[in-house]
Amino acid sequence: MFTLVRKCLLLFFGWGLMACAQLSPPLSKVTNSGIEGQLLEQIANAMPTKGRPTAKGIPLLSKVYIYKKLILAQLENQNGALCNKINGQLVDSTFSDATGHYHLALKPGQYSIVVGYENGYFIPYFSGIDGVAYVQIEPQKTTILNINVNQKASY
Repeated sequence: MFTLVRKCLLLFFGWGLMACAQLSPPLSKVTNSGIEGQLLEQIANAMPTKGRPTAKGIPLLSKVYIYKKLILAQLENQNGALCNKINGQLVDSTFSDATGHYHLALKPGQYSIVVGYENGYFIPYFSGIDGVAYVQIEPQKTTILNINVNQKASY
């Protein structure tokens, strides 16, 4: 009798887990628009050479920040791709995982993206004359943006 009750409880528990798994689709299926990608860091010699594949980098565990569109004047103590402070409106942020993967659901629009790096921020690229890493988020689409943090690389 006890074994039968135990089997029934296990069966109901299993059905409950299956129902939860079916009700919780992956995040990329839930969100209509957003951004995702991988953070990689280049360290030391990253110079491409004949007979050796280009170094891909190692996954970087860091925080990814999304701001309303930024311009250079909003960066404090900017030195190349690094700055100490950003005077802008933060929209959202997330951490990359151990593989460097990050994902954020965002409303459609244009934003700036930066990466937390060594007590400051790394700007992955500049947009036009004074724009800071603009990224366009389209409705019903996930924008893929892989970021290569190459501050410690030599070329």
